[in-house]
Amino acid sequence: MNEQSKKCLYCQGDNDEDDSNCRHCGMALPEKHPQDKRSKISFFIKAFWAIVIFCVIMMFYLPR
Repeated sequence: MNEQSKKCLYCQGDNDEDDSNCRHCGMALPEKHPQDKRSKISFFIKAFWAIVIFCVIMMFYLPR
């Protein structure tokens, strides 16, 4: 799948980026694909900062 295409969640067919319905099965294409690289990076950044904040809080909270 290249950068200019969307993959259909139902039939896994490739479609152009500006299509609103799949050319193969006719189902509506999602605005954001669940396995989109940007959504994975966004989730990673949120999880990373949550873990960092948790660790800093625990450094001060836990007895020495």
